[in-house]
Amino acid sequence: MKKLYAFTLAELLITLAIIGVVAAVVLPSLMTNINDKVNAEKIRSTKYKFTKATDHMKSLGLIGPYNSTDDFVDELQKYFKIAKRCDANHLRACWPTDTVKLDNGKEWNIADTKTGKNLKMEKNDFSDYTSDNVGIITADGTPMILSYNKKCQALDPMKTYEWSTSNGKPETNATAGCVAAVFEINGHSRPNTFRKDVVAFNANGLGNACTIEIDGKCFGTPFKPTPMKYSECAGENATSSWHTTEAGSYAKSLGIEECYFTADYWAGVVKQCGGIQNLPTMKDIEKLESIFYDNYKYNGKGTEFGFPEPEFYVWSADVLDATTTRYMIFRTEYGLNWNSQARNFSQFLGLCLTE
Repeated sequence: MKKLYAFTLAELLITLAIIGVVAAVVLPSLMTNINDKVNAEKIRSTKYKFTKATDHMKSLGLIGPYNSTDDFVDELQKYFKIAKRCDANHLRACWPTDTVKLDNGKEWNIADTKTGKNLKMEKNDFSDYTSDNVGIITADGTPMILSYNKKCQALDPMKTYEWSTSNGKPETNATAGCVAAVFEINGHSRPNTFRKDVVAFNANGLGNACTIEIDGKCFGTPFKPTPMKYSECAGENATSSWHTTEAGSYAKSLGIEECYFTADYWAGVVKQCGGIQNLPTMKDIEKLESIFYDNYKYNGKGTEFGFPEPEFYVWSADVLDATTTRYMIFRTEYGLNWNSQARNFSQFLGLCLTE
């Protein structure tokens, strides 16, 4: 008689138990990876569709400037399908949740996103996001809040602009300096979390424009400055000399008394902040120590406010002479200290007092 072989009940149960354990370990990670890929494609697709429309506007010479975000959206909706539109006082009607959870764990009321200031976009010589925001829901159901830069310049319709890519697919184009936005990919599901379900698009953040509060003073996001050229600073006094000279009328209006002979990054901060009075004082920067250090040990909070690691430098308003300015250096392991440096150092950060 032929002998038959089979698994015993105990062996089957053990096998199923092993499969169950493996599935319990592998499936959550697998589902997370799948969800991450799905969300990444939603984000890329939204950016692509929006910037494809603005690229078309650019080709027609219609990207700007406009007097307000409202005026911009009037033109945008001719090239981008919008299912619903909400003014700055009714943004909640174009957004699925009341609040968004921010990086610091606090809740932001989406109805308070009234202007570009609430996307942490600062006003300077190159940008003005102060007009009222506009909320929209796109044809595919994506909620967005838009803020237009009133200083956006019309781009050359004959010039080809390079598109950035994500996973080898086109994503954004050269109109990034004209429109800041946030959009949402999670629908009515919770949590509604910034940088996960809510995406910044050409924007610096979401929430109150006060990135750092020091003794009641509100400072924006740290930034790498664009240098002021010697000829721009000296104006009518510009020469080819390798010596400092008295500042021209424009630079003096910003509080700059003398000009550095080459690219001046400190003066670039002054320009972007709208005057030396809007730079942090030595006392202000020293107060950052209480935020970033606990008993002189770095606590890792710098990255929460947009500062890099392992060390960073912050320009101050304290000018020693025409060639050097005081700055504070923060080191994650070695504490912090004041020093002075020539004004042509590009790696130092700027920080502006906001309104």
